[in-house]
Amino acid sequence: MQPRALILLGHGARDEQWALPLQNVQAHIRAAHPSFRVELAFLDFIAPDLPTRVAELAAAGMARIIILPMFIAAGGHLKRDLPEQVAALQAHYPQLHLELVEAIGMATSVQTAMAQEAARYLA
Repeated sequence: MQPRALILLGHGARDEQWALPLQNVQAHIRAAHPSFRVELAFLDFIAPDLPTRVAELAAAGMARIIILPMFIAAGGHLKRDLPEQVAALQAHYPQLHLELVEAIGMATSVQTAMAQEAARYLA
């Protein structure tokens, strides 16, 4: 099997505490899949950004990188900016297979979990 990695891509914020939930998700995935490389990257404010993280993973010998936007929905960043950025990275690293997948918030299971959590306030 080719070496592969998963990048959890967050928007980022000026307050670095904003990243704690993503760090927790990363830790859970790493614990469940210790042989799979799971990293964080951010669009704004928090390092590393996506190009930096892809460069690190390319240097580490990864052959396939899955980019999972940790967004609730797809807005301008996910519809325009991110596909353009991934296309530029793919052109720069032709040896890599970069796969940009749908935002995590689009998954029915995630929407169901959010609805269940929100419904707690109705009890």
